[in-house]
Amino acid sequence: MSLVLWWVPIVVLVLLVAVIISQQLFKPGRRKTGTPIANSARLTRLPEYDRAVRKASKRVWFAFIAAVLSLVVATIGGARWVYTNVVTPEKYNRDIVLCLDVSGSMVDYDAKVIDRYLEMLPGFNGERMSLVVWNSSAVPIFPLTDDYAFVKEQLEQMRDAMESGGYSEFVNVGTLEKPGASLVGDGLASCVMQFEGAAPSTDEEPIDDGRSRSIILATDNQVNGEQTVTLPEALQYARHNSISVYGLDANENQDAYAEEYRISLENNGGTYFALTDGTQVDTIVDTITSEQTSLIRGAPQLTITDQPEVWLWLLLGGTAIYLTMVWRSRL
Repeated sequence: MSLVLWWVPIVVLVLLVAVIISQQLFKPGRRKTGTPIANSARLTRLPEYDRAVRKASKRVWFAFIAAVLSLVVATIGGARWVYTNVVTPEKYNRDIVLCLDVSGSMVDYDAKVIDRYLEMLPGFNGERMSLVVWNSSAVPIFPLTDDYAFVKEQLEQMRDAMESGGYSEFVNVGTLEKPGASLVGDGLASCVMQFEGAAPSTDEEPIDDGRSRSIILATDNQVNGEQTVTLPEALQYARHNSISVYGLDANENQDAYAEEYRISLENNGGTYFALTDGTQVDTIVDTITSEQTSLIRGAPQLTITDQPEVWLWLLLGGTAIYLTMVWRSRL
């Protein structure tokens, strides 16, 4: 951080001139001419008189210095001096897609799932994140971004809407474009396609951009209808694109849906987690951040920080000292 200090010699010069002038004007031995008073020399030779004159001279001197400093500080503050710094931003080359089932059977669980997503957020630093909601069809809520304030705001808005009964706001906007509900395979395949360079099918090779790719898939696996892509096929599609899939199971009990979900994940390279397991948030974050990745350095950026409050406080202090000295000296 650097600050242009060309004005420092000027301030020092002004202070030196002020000191010299003050010493000449307020010497204890210097007396003003006026109407002579008989026997006044006895009074002026008293020690108490000399002490009073020295104290008065000091107060006048301090008032003068405070006035000069206040003027200098006011000039600097009015010029709005700024701090400049060149920074090189660093980001991890990981991409994470939050893949959320918003079917009717997930009504009671989606707010909890989003809370889990929010719990994960502080564990990431520089990763890009995206959110896709799906039922019979998928809709991206926001694309891959590393603006975590925006990600948090979007997730909180969705959670609050779901908790207040505004669930249809997300269910009915593009997530019911075909027959059926909770089509897990189709939803996961749509989430895979959110990554840059993802292959359209397993017959084509994806573009390797050197980024780590992860999907956090949350569903209860209660499929209702015919899927274009089954869950095992979608998992293989994700694997073909070098994407790690972390499955959050929203079922409270280990029923047939949960067991099928777990087996599909584990047999096709995915990782299974129960939503009710309080330890799964840290485990998922630790697993994702432990994946091999490199640090991306962005272009250098010039940052400018304006901090006028420092000069304002100095001006306030200098003015207070000046007024106090003037009052004490009865100028």
